[in-house]
Amino acid sequence: MLEEMDVAAVLERRPEVALVDELAHTNVPGSTNEKRWQDVEALLDAGIDVITTVNIQHLESVNDVVEKITGIVQRETVPDFVVRRANQIEVVDITPEALRRRMAHGNIYPADKIDASLSNFFRSGNLTALRELSLLWLADRVEDALRDYQDTHDIKETWETRERLIVAVTGSASDEVLLRRAARMASRNHAEIVAVHVIDSGAMRGRTSDTTLARELVVEFEGTFQEIIDEDIASALVAFARAERGTQIVLGSSRSRRPWRMPGGVVEKVLREVRDLDVHIIAVTAERSARIPRRRRKAAFSWSRSLWALAGAAVLMPIITVVMTSIRSDVSLSTVFLVYLVVVLGLGAFGGVAVGIATAVAASALENFYFVKPIHTFSIDRPDDAVSIVAFLVFGLGASLAVNEFNRRSGEATRARAEAELLSEAVATVTASREDLRPLLDTLRGVFAVESVSLVRVNDGHDEPEVVSGESVSRSETTVEFQVDAEYVLWLEKPELDNQDRQLITSFAGRLAAALQSQRLISEAEEMKERVETDALRIGLLRSIAHDVRPSLAEMEKDVAALQRAKPGTPVDRGPNLASLSRELNNLTRMVTNLLDSGRLEAKVISPRNWRVSLSDLVRSALSSLDARGHVIDVEVPGDLPSVVTDPDLLERVITNVLTNAVRFSPPDQPVRLTAGLTATGVEVLVIDHGPGTRDPRRRIRVIHDDASRARVADEDLSLSVAAGFIKLLGGELRFDDTPGGGLTVAICLAGGPSAGSIEAPDPEALGS
Repeated sequence: MLEEMDVAAVLERRPEVALVDELAHTNVPGSTNEKRWQDVEALLDAGIDVITTVNIQHLESVNDVVEKITGIVQRETVPDFVVRRANQIEVVDITPEALRRRMAHGNIYPADKIDASLSNFFRSGNLTALRELSLLWLADRVEDALRDYQDTHDIKETWETRERLIVAVTGSASDEVLLRRAARMASRNHAEIVAVHVIDSGAMRGRTSDTTLARELVVEFEGTFQEIIDEDIASALVAFARAERGTQIVLGSSRSRRPWRMPGGVVEKVLREVRDLDVHIIAVTAERSARIPRRRRKAAFSWSRSLWALAGAAVLMPIITVVMTSIRSDVSLSTVFLVYLVVVLGLGAFGGVAVGIATAVAASALENFYFVKPIHTFSIDRPDDAVSIVAFLVFGLGASLAVNEFNRRSGEATRARAEAELLSEAVATVTASREDLRPLLDTLRGVFAVESVSLVRVNDGHDEPEVVSGESVSRSETTVEFQVDAEYVLWLEKPELDNQDRQLITSFAGRLAAALQSQRLISEAEEMKERVETDALRIGLLRSIAHDVRPSLAEMEKDVAALQRAKPGTPVDRGPNLASLSRELNNLTRMVTNLLDSGRLEAKVISPRNWRVSLSDLVRSALSSLDARGHVIDVEVPGDLPSVVTDPDLLERVITNVLTNAVRFSPPDQPVRLTAGLTATGVEVLVIDHGPGTRDPRRRIRVIHDDASRARVADEDLSLSVAAGFIKLLGGELRFDDTPGGGLTVAICLAGGPSAGSIEAPDPEALGS
């Protein structure tokens, strides 16, 4: 008899406050809720306040830590969110020494448990660690509450309740010095490290920073790493520090300043903007990391396109000059300038900045020579005209540069979109085989315009390309290699990569590693599934054999006992007993043969030998070796049925096993029918009995459902299992269905039987044994 809290009784009394001990307690099976904290939820839903207790070792989030400390696995746990939702949490704190004294005085456990408790779970070291763990857990709760309070009251300044270091990294070799110094500062103050890398939005494509080392160090120092994009690095850094409730900012600064560098950099601006945070400026003297050549920027306009634009300018400029000269008296000088400006902009947009500059200079010269007085000279009488020509030239040059910058930015945006699509496709791709990775490699090759991308397996120092996009190549001086995992590498042939490209490909390689691991897990899961199915089949067959052998052995034992009871010299009719022994011995022989064949099928050592045979002859041979047990077998095989190409020995065994199963379950007064005929796909032999149906457990027929249909298999019946294995080797299948009026119908389906091949039966003497 076990006692539990009567939740229904508490709800009926409806108190204002309920005291519930042991929040993590597991209720007795049969209770309304599995856990006591679920009972507390029910009380809270009913408007009843609850005061409860829970030990630190029962919190879900620290369960593994408690196991490491005490060596004891806590089976009863409560989710952290249940405790954190409390309006008030209080730590009942006591020193380990005081707690051990209370236990020694018998204030906690009975006398027979005191010594064991003090020497095991309640050791001083365990209690000290659990006490610190509870205080740290509550500190996180207090931190969350403080942040909520500041957000609610719109308090922007930082309250130094807990030290948090904001470390600004730049993606250079000096980050190691900076982070290690920050880690030493954090260890002294028990502070949290938050590393941040601010990317200049105006120079994203041109940056050469590499934050790989910084990320690894932050993980080593148990901190967090974040990246933000902003055009004002100092302001973004300060805003991030305030948002994260940082108490100190750690910056790195070189001792030497380049003479051409203007004062007022990031460090100076941060110092001006921050008044309530401590700023540490760390002198970094680390050597500059090896500079990786930037990828050569692809020209926005091809040379052929620029040449076509120049040719167009050589034709259009004279034509426009002739036309405008002919109507010079009817148009103003501003109109002439506008016409030339439209031509300059059009040619610059088509051919690039060089064409735009050339056409702007040529147009200004033509305007001056043919339209500005004095005509046919390059001198200018009026200052207004001089200003107009200079303005035209400046505007034409500026427009050409703006169009070129627009095309460059458009190309970078297209490339960035392609890179983002590459990573998103890599993340979303679910791979089941190596070939599923080829589209990803094709995309990578297209984004970086390389000759080939190969996923290579390194096996005992030998490179074995498994998936190749482009032409297959071997390792050379122009091959750039990226590590995927311990077994695979990624080859890119003749790439032009900058730091950002390398980081992108490194991330892509990480996704490839996850995909390969997924493939391994899928393969292992399929192998495990096959093993489980094979073991289940083996167990089912053993049960079937045990079920079938027992009656035969009992019958043989009875016959042998009857023969033993006969006294010597006494005339006794031994014929029935011997016939029964012979019949049961044949049954055992058949079972052993099927069992051996089942093993051969599982080992896949049976190879069919096909030739053209008559189906009626096979049925006749199967009936001659069948023990019908007194049943009538009705056979309807049309005489004009075409011969089939198959292995006659295997097909005969299939027919014999199916008929044996039918005879075994069919009632003695009901005949077993065997019919054969042609279908759209080949030859079909039907064995029909009137015994138990497919749903009767005695037939041991299972129904397997898949996405498209359902199929019945008899893999737990030895004779039908062997028959199904043989017919599968012959390219056919067994189908099971219920006989109308009761019973089982087994269809032996041979695909393409009469029309397949033209192999004649061999000479019997050549077959030998």
